[in-house]
Amino acid sequence: MPQNLKNSVLTDNTNLTDVEKEIFELVFHNWPSTALEIAEHFKEDLSTREAKTRASTKYSYYLKKLVEKKFLFSKKAGNALIVWPIEVEKYRTMHNIFRGDIDA
Repeated sequence: MPQNLKNSVLTDNTNLTDVEKEIFELVFHNWPSTALEIAEHFKEDLSTREAKTRASTKYSYYLKKLVEKKFLFSKKAGNALIVWPIEVEKYRTMHNIFRGDIDA
């Protein structure tokens, strides 16, 4: 297991791959995030439009898997997939309920 995941927020034994765990950790600590921001973090080549498209597609795949597994919440803004931890969405919903904003 990578060094940075030893004190991970993923305390339960999940069926995530190492790449998924690293991406989740990154999003958990730097939300909201997009596929291109994650690609920048992993030092992907983003010098051309084709390279950006390739990197965006690659990391969008992993983000969608994490959304399906209920680790992340997502929203599309144009062509960008914006993600944040499901835990943050729960806090936002509770905040809205406490505030009296029932449409959470």
